[in-house]
Amino acid sequence: MGLYFPMFVDMSDKNVLFVGGGRIAVRRIISMYEFAGLITVVSPEAEPEIIKLANAGYITYLRKRFDETDLDGADIAMINTGHQGTDIKIAGMCRRRNITVNVASDQTLCDFFFPGLARKDSVVIGVTASGEDHQKAAEISAKIRELLKEV
Repeated sequence: MGLYFPMFVDMSDKNVLFVGGGRIAVRRIISMYEFAGLITVVSPEAEPEIIKLANAGYITYLRKRFDETDLDGADIAMINTGHQGTDIKIAGMCRRRNITVNVASDQTLCDFFFPGLARKDSVVIGVTASGEDHQKAAEISAKIRELLKEV
């Protein structure tokens, strides 16, 4: 696998669809909701943090099973179902619709990797290990967050 180029994108007018409401979705939504125009979560069940964010008006939560019409209007899809067959099927639907997709459980289905983030004010730093070592990227992100506290 090659190296991935870090690219910072204006997400303020992007509609991001999360399919699945588990722990991975929570972490990613918390990292992303200040950047994205609209975040919608589709899942029959969701972690309490997702429900709190929805109740506070930061995101939209649709308590239901995914169907293809949920992709209507989506610019980016974050697939977090935890079911390989479902992930593959939804990733294929996204590709047919030219929707940029990330599948948490399978890097080979990803158009991009979700970075470890460090932020202070308007400074945003993204860290990736190009899908090869998530733990290393997380450790480096944590060290950078500590360094930013000093500035």
